[in-house]
Amino acid sequence: MTRMRSTGREAWRFAVVGIGSTVLHIAVASALIEVARYTAGEANGIAFMIATLASYWLNTRWTFHAPLALGSLSRFLLVAVFGLILTVGIASAIEKVGYHYLVGISLVVTIVPALTFWIHTLWTYKARFSVK
Repeated sequence: MTRMRSTGREAWRFAVVGIGSTVLHIAVASALIEVARYTAGEANGIAFMIATLASYWLNTRWTFHAPLALGSLSRFLLVAVFGLILTVGIASAIEKVGYHYLVGISLVVTIVPALTFWIHTLWTYKARFSVK
């Protein structure tokens, strides 16, 4: 029962961090495009990196109560790249079969966060659960 309650709290915190990271991404990309005159691709690439690092820090310390470490950072980045690939794949597949793009977005925002949370819980931060 305690673990399930803890997982529910972690899922809620993961969602809050995800929303915050998305807002950060939008703010950084917009500033780089509007103020610094970066291209949209450059700005979004930089914003993705900044938002992902902020997400790692917040999720590690607040969501999962784990220490910052190179191992968890590496796993976190792999999961983030997997999420990015899955996002592009889902959106592309939905577009290819002729559905409205909002169907793809709806699938992305329901599937990708849930799946990446599950992977982070079982893999990225697995050391928290190991018996010493």
